[in-house]
Formats: sequence, C-alpha cells, structure tokens
Amino acid sequence: MYAKFGAEVTLLDRGATFLPKEDKDIADEIFKVLTAKKINIITRASVQKITDTGSDTVIVQYKNKDGQVIEQEASAVLAATGRKPVTGSLNLAAAGIQTNQRGYVQVDAFLKTNVPHIWAIGDVNGGPQFTYISLDDFRIVRDQLFGGAYTSVLQRKPYAFSVFITPQLAHIGLREKEAVEKGYAVKVATLAASAVPRARILNNANGLLKTVVDSGSNKILGCTLFCVDASEMINTIQMAMHAGLDYRELRDKIYTHPSMTEAFNDLYALI
Repeated sequence: MYAKFGAEVTLLDRGATFLPKEDKDIADEIFKVLTAKKINIITRASVQKITDTGSDTVIVQYKNKDGQVIEQEASAVLAATGRKPVTGSLNLAAAGIQTNQRGYVQVDAFLKTNVPHIWAIGDVNGGPQFTYISLDDFRIVRDQLFGGAYTSVLQRKPYAFSVFITPQLAHIGLREKEAVEKGYAVKVATLAASAVPRARILNNANGLLKTVVDSGSNKILGCTLFCVDASEMINTIQMAMHAGLDYRELRDKIYTHPSMTEAFNDLYALI
C-alpha cells in the first residue's frame, strides 16, 4: 500500500527464506512482483535497535545475513509482532475458564471450554485468525444447541485464505511440496497470469496460477492463485474440492468471457 502511495519501502524479514510456506515457484513470483514495485526485501535481517531522532525520522539498526550492522533512515516503521487475544478484561478466572500461556481461551473440538455451558468462538480461542472461521465456529455451536449435524471442528473441510497484495494471493489445500511429503503421486500445472485475457484487460497481468492434482483419483489436492481476483476464484476451487470433483470438471466447463475463472480451462488443460 505504501509503495503504491509512492513511498520507498524496505521489508526486513528475520527468516532465511522469503515466504517459506509457499512453493518456491510461487514465492519467487511474488518476490519478483513486489521488488518490481521497488519494495526492497531483505531476508535474514535481525533488527537491533530503533532510534527516534526527534525530527521526522527514525534510525533502524539491523544485522544483515553476513553479521554486518546496517543503519537505515526511515520516516515510519511498521512492526509485525504477531497477535494476542484481548481477554484480560473478561475476568475469565471468575467463571473458572481456563486459558493457555498466551491468553487464548482453551477449547476442545466442540469449541467448549472447561466450563460445560460455555463455548468460545473466533479469534479468542486461538484458532485460525480469519473472520470467516469465526462465522463457521458459530455454526458449530449453533448446531450443538439446536440439534444440527455440524458440531465439531474435526468436520471442517479445507478452507481458503487470501492475502490482499497486488495482485492477490489465494490458496487452498496442499501445496506441491506438502503433497509430495504426504506421499501423494501428483500432477502439477502452472499458468502465467499473463495468459488470461481478463488479466490483460485489467492491466494487471502479473502472477502465476498453480494447481496440484492426485494422479490416482484426479481430484484436486490444492491450488495457489497469485493473480487479479484470486480471492474470488479460489472459492470455485474450494467448492470443487468439497464436492470431490474430478479436475476435468473444471477443465471442461464453459465460463463467461472475459473472466478470470476461464483461466481454469487453460490451467487444468495442462495436467
């Protein structure tokens, strides 16, 4: 966002690898796109000190991968320090509700606390930190209260996530390296976003689409989309996975044109 505003942005990442959870081809593509926006990404950077100069700048001191101490002047610093639950004011101890060392309310697979008539849903229970998971937590508790069949997080099917960089990154299921580690025989396809007419029309043709399919069953194991409208497209993949569809169902469908979903014709034709 700040880069789009015209600011010079430097990202200091203490990790040795940029986006280590992603497959390398996806991480490399994201790195290429972000650095092309003049975002300077420095890995293995250990911040030592941040000094307020008293004017409009601060000095950030960090060690680089070679152990050298670097000083960089900045007008603002955003620190990604993680999250913690806002439970301190709830007086949970008065109700006898147990929390873990980080302050999250402890729940079982039914989202029940140690107090039989109290449940905890959403971010406060330490589950996935997504708004839509809070909604799904509600469904689980609702069905327990009113006799529905969906009563446990163990019944929760794979769900997608989106990161709203430009273009968007969205993912569901297994990445290629994860599928291989789990012992699947896989078929993999990748498609450059520039091959999708809609992406070119929107003047946002950066990115890469990738899918992983089980060779035996032809079912989709996972999909990563780094392209415009990825946050919408991934929901189509999610529905196909939940329905247990053969990947050829997506390959052979007739999609509206020009749309980003018609990329599935070409992506799955590469399997």
